[in-house]
Amino acid sequence: MRTNHQGKISGFGREKSFVEIGQLLAGQDANTLYSLVETDLGASSNDESHGFSAGAPTTLYMFKGASALIEKGAVSAGQSVLGTIATACVAQVCEDGSEDEEVGESSATKRWAAICDKLLESLPQQSPRSVIDISFRILAELKTCGSTPSPFHGFLPMLLDTLGAIGEVEIVAKGQMLAAARTQDKSTGDQISVMRTGGSLKAYWIDAACAYRWDPKASVAVCALLREIVLSDRQIQSVAKRMLRQLKLVEYTELPAMVYQLLLFARKGLKHEIIAGIFEVFDSLENESMQHEQRKKWRELGDIEGTVMLHINYSIKQDFELGSALIGYGRDKSEMATDGSAHGISAFSFACLLSLARIHRFEKDVTDLLRAAILRSTNDRISLETTFWARPYVPAISFDAQRLLKATVARASYGWDQVTQSLIQLCLGLLDYTYSAAKRSSKYSHEALIETRQLCMETLRTAFAGHAFVRTELVDQILSRVMFQEDSHECFLDLLRHLVSDDHEALRDYHSKIISVFDSISVITPATVEKLLGATAPMLLDDPQFRSSLLLVLRKILFTHSIDDRRTALSGLFVLVGCFVTELDKCQTQDMVGRARKQRADMLMSVLLEVLGLLRRCFMQQPEVRTMSYERLALILDDPCVGRSRFFLNALCGTMQSEFAKYYNENRAYDSPINITQCINPTTYKVIMPISSFLQCLAKLASNLAALSQSSEPSAQPSGPSLLLLSSSSSSGALLQQSSQDIWKDVCVRFSKTQIEDFELDPTGDYSIGDPVGLRNYNIALMVSGCLDASLEHAMMHFIHSNACSSCSNGDCELGSPDMAMKLFSKFSRIGDILCSLCLDDRKKRVVGAPSELSLMSLYQLTHFLQLVLPDRGRMRNEMHPLNTLERNRFWYMSNVDKASPWSGNQSFVKHLLEIALARVSCRLVASRNINFSANLAPTSFPTAPDASTTNTETTTTAAAAAATAAVLMTAYIVYNGVFRYYTNIQGTADMDAELPVYLRARSGTRGRSVLQLSAELLLSCANMLSTNDMLDEMASTVLVLDSSIAREEAMARLLANLCAIVTSFLSQKPVAAKESVHILLLMNLVAARLSRLSSSPAMDPQVQNKVYRSINSTVGWGLRIAFGEIPEDTNLLKALFVLLTTCQPFLQPMDLLFTSDALADMSHGNEPDLVELAPVNQIVATVRSASKILLADTLDDAENNNEDEEDEEPNLEVYTLRTIPALITAISTWFKAELHRIEWVVGQLSRCVRLEKASRPPHDDEALHESIVFERRVCLRVRFLAQMLDQLLSIHFTGKVSGDLVIRALNDLHKIFLLLTKAKLSCTDLPITEEYIVTLSLICQNLNTRAYSMFLDKYTGNEPPAAPGSYASGGDAKAVPFAKGDDSGKGKKGKEKSFANVLSSRNSKSKVLRDSALVSSLVFQMEQTEKHVIQLSTKFKVPLAHHLKRSTARDFRIEAAAIPSPMGMFQSQQLSEPEDDEPHHPDGVSGYEEARSSDEETEVMLDVEVSEDASNLGTRDTDVMDLDGEDPEEHQSKRQRRHR
Repeated sequence: MRTNHQGKISGFGREKSFVEIGQLLAGQDANTLYSLVETDLGASSNDESHGFSAGAPTTLYMFKGASALIEKGAVSAGQSVLGTIATACVAQVCEDGSEDEEVGESSATKRWAAICDKLLESLPQQSPRSVIDISFRILAELKTCGSTPSPFHGFLPMLLDTLGAIGEVEIVAKGQMLAAARTQDKSTGDQISVMRTGGSLKAYWIDAACAYRWDPKASVAVCALLREIVLSDRQIQSVAKRMLRQLKLVEYTELPAMVYQLLLFARKGLKHEIIAGIFEVFDSLENESMQHEQRKKWRELGDIEGTVMLHINYSIKQDFELGSALIGYGRDKSEMATDGSAHGISAFSFACLLSLARIHRFEKDVTDLLRAAILRSTNDRISLETTFWARPYVPAISFDAQRLLKATVARASYGWDQVTQSLIQLCLGLLDYTYSAAKRSSKYSHEALIETRQLCMETLRTAFAGHAFVRTELVDQILSRVMFQEDSHECFLDLLRHLVSDDHEALRDYHSKIISVFDSISVITPATVEKLLGATAPMLLDDPQFRSSLLLVLRKILFTHSIDDRRTALSGLFVLVGCFVTELDKCQTQDMVGRARKQRADMLMSVLLEVLGLLRRCFMQQPEVRTMSYERLALILDDPCVGRSRFFLNALCGTMQSEFAKYYNENRAYDSPINITQCINPTTYKVIMPISSFLQCLAKLASNLAALSQSSEPSAQPSGPSLLLLSSSSSSGALLQQSSQDIWKDVCVRFSKTQIEDFELDPTGDYSIGDPVGLRNYNIALMVSGCLDASLEHAMMHFIHSNACSSCSNGDCELGSPDMAMKLFSKFSRIGDILCSLCLDDRKKRVVGAPSELSLMSLYQLTHFLQLVLPDRGRMRNEMHPLNTLERNRFWYMSNVDKASPWSGNQSFVKHLLEIALARVSCRLVASRNINFSANLAPTSFPTAPDASTTNTETTTTAAAAAATAAVLMTAYIVYNGVFRYYTNIQGTADMDAELPVYLRARSGTRGRSVLQLSAELLLSCANMLSTNDMLDEMASTVLVLDSSIAREEAMARLLANLCAIVTSFLSQKPVAAKESVHILLLMNLVAARLSRLSSSPAMDPQVQNKVYRSINSTVGWGLRIAFGEIPEDTNLLKALFVLLTTCQPFLQPMDLLFTSDALADMSHGNEPDLVELAPVNQIVATVRSASKILLADTLDDAENNNEDEEDEEPNLEVYTLRTIPALITAISTWFKAELHRIEWVVGQLSRCVRLEKASRPPHDDEALHESIVFERRVCLRVRFLAQMLDQLLSIHFTGKVSGDLVIRALNDLHKIFLLLTKAKLSCTDLPITEEYIVTLSLICQNLNTRAYSMFLDKYTGNEPPAAPGSYASGGDAKAVPFAKGDDSGKGKKGKEKSFANVLSSRNSKSKVLRDSALVSSLVFQMEQTEKHVIQLSTKFKVPLAHHLKRSTARDFRIEAAAIPSPMGMFQSQQLSEPEDDEPHHPDGVSGYEEARSSDEETEVMLDVEVSEDASNLGTRDTDVMDLDGEDPEEHQSKRQRRHR
């Protein structure tokens, strides 16, 4: 029967009689139809002859027959047949279609595709019942197999859309639907008929599909199928969650496709949630791979993540909102990282953000986001480390920028290569930003900027070393910034230096680009050229092609028309000289293979000869080029490596001797050994030969040759041709050296006997540079002083060399005597004094400030001289001193100190050397860090120089920086042990002068700074230079001569204690050494700051940290005793003491603090022990307030004059006078600003702490947030304590204009902090209103505001009480007050000159009123904002707080423009009102115009509340704001009397 029906259907089909097929099928039952479809779809062969390439012709005929039946009008019968056929086809596809999917493009797959196409075609004709049956049959297949057959992927979305469009139908509930129906209808039975709509059935289908398990291999297909379905918002959320759950279950190979389906599904909505879910999955995979240390799995994951990044980028290009969602996710995660949450931004999300930056639309947003996140996290971490009182409450920062950057660079080889370009741009942008932000005010700290810069440099170095594809872009970016970006090119030069030192072979392909930079030398500064050549030094030594190309470029530039370009090229040549000589010294002092050593030495010698040939030609060029040549050559000759190079010195000696012969006068009948007149143009009187610089080079050259000749152990020499060349040059050099010594002997002796008249100069003549004769005299005197300075240097070095070894004779008794140097110094001083007093410029200003400015001595030479002039007792007594052990003759120093006593006995000579050293240290650039103690002292200890192996030989620039650092450290050692150690040893003795050396004894009648003051300035300058380069701890170990086993923190603590003893000794002298104490206090501030930074490290040893804290605490106790003891009235001394105390105050410990005041002791043991660090500042503020009340006792009211809290023991108030109090208030206000800035950061962390504590609690835990409440109370306590101190400052009635404005700004900042705290409480309802908050509110909004309004009335309306003339101790004159100024300039003058003066005065008055009004209005606005939010807080928490807000009557301020006189109107009215003859007489001696002007100026500031609007009444008020701050009190009183009359 079944075959008969199938034959009929096939026959009707061939005849296209589809209606007959429908009628035939309508007469059959459902089982027959199922059997026909099953038989046809199960056939193994296809009926190709009937045009059905996919087979199943009977089934397709049946579909057409049922459709024809419906079209004919038999809808019911047709739909029944069509539904049965469709259900049978779906069942057959579900049973057999999945098994045939693996066949690919086989006939079975085509057959199922054709059946599904027919199902889709017949879908509009299906009945609702059939649609429901088909849909749930597919759902059953998904539940059973975990997937749907692939032929349904195009059919199922349309089927579910059709299902959703069905109206209400009656269905029989079974299974889960039955249970749900029983729950709703309270019915019983096996079957229940319920009414459902198609939309509810579709929702049920989708929910059920999301609840079933999906086959991981078919997850992508299921996701693609669900993505095509039209979903509601709830369904979108449900499907998205299910797809994200399935993402965790798929294999690694399926992750990219699955992520892409999720990104496509994100177009429906929930972009942020989908992005977050994707990153959450990959973060967990990353953690698993890192925990199990599966290297292979980790690399596979990296490749997959790279593919996912490509999918994300492609999807974002199609939907830009997805990119915005990714940026929002990154912003949220970066903020979560600063909250202390462990779920911060991950390496993969960081890389995805960098990949997003490749899209131009999002480049700026992503760069700004990542830059801010890195800087903010670094700044927050440093702020947390330095804010000790908030560290227990603020969570740690989990955003680890170093980990993210390191992971991104490491995985660039495993699929993340696409993010490398963005990473390079991010790091370069951070370098630009940090370098420019360090030079201006920034919201990030200086330490955070430096640390971020170092992190970026390390990242770029790692990327350059590991990935060749980034090198070209990185080198291009560096060189372009070096050429055209002057503000940040230094950090890029440092980066290039690091890249070259890491692997200069990797830069071999970029030599031409570096050479092209030198071709554009006109746009580069000489300093940039020097640093660029120093950075590329290893390339110059190892690459002949690069070296020859560079020399060719420099040779070409040396002969251009531009003198500036020549000087720039010349600076580069001298860098090359230093580089090659240093490398040659390494070849001669280190063990190397013979052949390699010989070849390298030959190469270096040949290159040096070539460079010297270029320098010889520079010696013949313009005077500007010559001057620079000789100055740079003198610096080169100071290098210890150059001083050991016999080859270079001998090669240079011949050139210098031949040049010297042109100007040397051999005829001894002439007193001057140098023909000075040949060095000056006879027409223009300009210098054509810088003979002084030339003689300086010649003197250094002679000294180096003498040192080499006296060396008992000659250095190893190269063999072969190099040895012959060196030996021949040595023999000729010996003759030149002997000749040079004879010449120098003659030069020094003859210069010591010359007089100023021998050079055709008159001591009382004209030396002004604006006059031709004066210019000639000035240039001659300048050259003579330079020659004398060079002769002095040579004589002193000859004295040192002649006494260097015991075996050496004393040489010539006249030149080797210390008296020769004194004779030359007296001649030099005389000419220097003449130039200082008579040399003036066109503006009649002095050209030469001091004779020391004329000297050309280097710091390297000065260290040789100063160690003899300022002898060290410890070195003299200890034979095994570290410096003595470095000498070949350890008794050399002890014997030479006694012989050099004429030098140290001449205070003028000692001061001259110290002034030169101070000038040299101030301009030093130190860039080396890794130097040990022996290397620090070796370069400057004579006569032994360090081997090349003991110095940092990374590059020539680093070696030169190491030598410069060693010179600075040696200078600090000499000054400290030669000057200040005497004051630590003799402290407390009765007769100090008996113990002091001659150069430290006070002498009457001496001018200028003393030796002690110069030594203090020099030591401070050395500390500043070392502190800039983070080497201050090296200074402590050096000056104290400590063993390397002692920790650097302990060495700094010892130095701090010694400096305290020095200052105590200075203040106990008569007269008091106040200026010297100020410099030592500033040095103590540097040491304390460095010690505080070291102690803030969490990894520090607790025992060492305890020692550091005790040292800081003892320093604070010492500072308080000094501040309240018998000290002189010196403003700088008080300010330096206060700065030292504020530097130490964040690190004070309550249990060990040494107090001298009972009040502070009570505070340290009271209820507020954590605020003990603010106690020293509080005591100073209280003392200043007490002193100000005593000073104003005559002018204050009786109520103010009553001191109810008078203590039995008062500190010494003699130092707190009208001169010192405003300066102290300025320093205190500056400290207030910094302290409030730290509290502002802490208040910003309060809301984050609340969120973190809430997240760590169980979901239904309603208890109070104890930790956050304690933190908020701690902040309120801190703010209240600062408000109390500010209350005391506001009560001081004479603060000065500048200091008074700073106090008002501090109050403005305090209101901002309290406003932020109030806003934080408004945003966090879990923070209750604590008692500490209410007390702080009352103090700020009542006491401080009331005082502020009173201060406005007193300060800006002329009611400020005048200060009593004189001080607390001995009285005085008001003219001595630093902020006092007269008001009489212009009285008595007539005519138009006085009118113009009045116009200018009115303009200044108007600008001053506007400035004061802006300051006051800003504070009033801040007060109003604070009160507004306090009222909002009171309303929100139902707690009355308004009664703590006290409004003043004078609340609003404004400028009355009508009250300010117009400048032009005043001038015109003055011209009309003034008669041509004399002015009429006034009884008070004041003109009518001045009286009117004073009346107009009195109305410049008006109060808007409770102030009379009658202009006539305003004239009686004291509103003079021009000279209120600095007016003489007596004159102020007389003015008030005149105005009253």
